[in-house]
Amino acid sequence: EIDELIDRVISSSTDWNSNLLPGKWILVYIQPGPTGVGIDRRIPFFPEFDFNDQYQIFTKDTVRNVGEIFGPYLQVNVDGTLEETERTTTTTPKRYKANINDGQLCFFNNTDKNCLSLPISGEGLFDGVYLGKRLRIGQNLNGGGARVVQ
Repeated sequence: EIDELIDRVISSSTDWNSNLLPGKWILVYIQPGPTGVGIDRRIPFFPEFDFNDQYQIFTKDTVRNVGEIFGPYLQVNVDGTLEETERTTTTTPKRYKANINDGQLCFFNNTDKNCLSLPISGEGLFDGVYLGKRLRIGQNLNGGGARVVQ
């Protein structure tokens, strides 16, 4: 039922307003890709707690992925630059490239002095397939086409 609603929302609008992207987007649902593959967001040896959040914080040209391990008291941050692959396009799908260049394991209040550096780097591609004031749906292009609803 949720997957049908996601498909209807995506097909309801083809406009992409990049000005709505900056902000904190909390993950609420992952729709598996066409092959049934989701996104493995688990951290080995840590249980999944219901009170943990996973979210992304976007600015115009950066992205931070946050995965809470034990609520806000222990989390992993992955940072990178963000660029639109075609700036003049204002319709969906809107392709973005994230150049991941930093990672941190952070304790307590998530200030730099409470973080340990992690050797994380790489490139991520995703399509923005819907963007509204309170809803964002993106499609992961690196990992099987799963959609994230935030």
